Amino acid sequence: MNIRRRMDLLGYIGRTMGKPPGWERVVRRLVPPEKCRTLQDLLVFRDGALFLAQPSLPLGWNVALFGTYEPQLRDLMRGILSTGCVAIDVGANTGWHSLLMALLVGHQGSVLAIEANPSVREILSFNLHVNKLSQVHILPFAAAASEGEVKFFAPKADDADSGNGHVACEEVGTGSEIVPVRSRTLDQMVTEQALKRCDLIKIDVEGYEWPVLQGAQKTITEFRPAVAFEYVPEYAQRGGGSPGLFTEYFSSLNYRLFTIQRNWLESASEASWQGSTDFWAVPL
Repeated sequence: MNIRRRMDLLGYIGRTMGKPPGWERVVRRLVPPEKCRTLQDLLVFRDGALFLAQPSLPLGWNVALFGTYEPQLRDLMRGILSTGCVAIDVGANTGWHSLLMALLVGHQGSVLAIEANPSVREILSFNLHVNKLSQVHILPFAAAASEGEVKFFAPKADDADSGNGHVACEEVGTGSEIVPVRSRTLDQMVTEQALKRCDLIKIDVEGYEWPVLQGAQKTITEFRPAVAFEYVPEYAQRGGGSPGLFTEYFSSLNYRLFTIQRNWLESASEASWQGSTDFWAVPL
């Protein structure tokens, strides 16, 4: 059975049962992402929206074969966002989460999709256009602690590493594509967009989460949104974040931290910061 037929069969199974423990390992053996490079891009219908999935890339591979990506985070979005809400997607990538945000808030609401990588942003724009989601506003900046210009590691959209675009605070090796990108604080962008509310901020910027939060303190203090962010120990040095800094930041704003688990949220503890973890910050 060729790789395309395997993808068809396993994609049908995955959309039916999701990703139970151990199933991804089985699928990865049968349809490894690197074997999907010869396959065409797929325009799939998921969660009420069309999405351009590139099966050789981690995001597209998951969406094609399991019907979703980061489903626990998406469930939380559904619980927070409703018609008329405002959400901010920092590190929007090709728009997987921005699309869901837009559908949940409707045309009465608003979504800011912040994406610094130019080639990835083109696919983000396509995904929004094909779904006619005019309530999403793409901002071509690197969210940071201050305004200026930064060097950004920006792999091409069809590169296997495209999901790892980040502010280049360190040498990233030969052959890496570094582009200059304007940096803005989230507070500046919120003010310029004249937002009157903010219900959710999602931050996934490959280790640069700490500067993003530093530049968002006014917004978080004023609007008290739920905040989802990723922490990866080996990436944290890019933005200078540490467990102590994140914990103190949210404690000072009267927020409580949880980790996003498969079946529930778990109160954050010292052990929560040992591995790659998605956090959910809740205002008290």
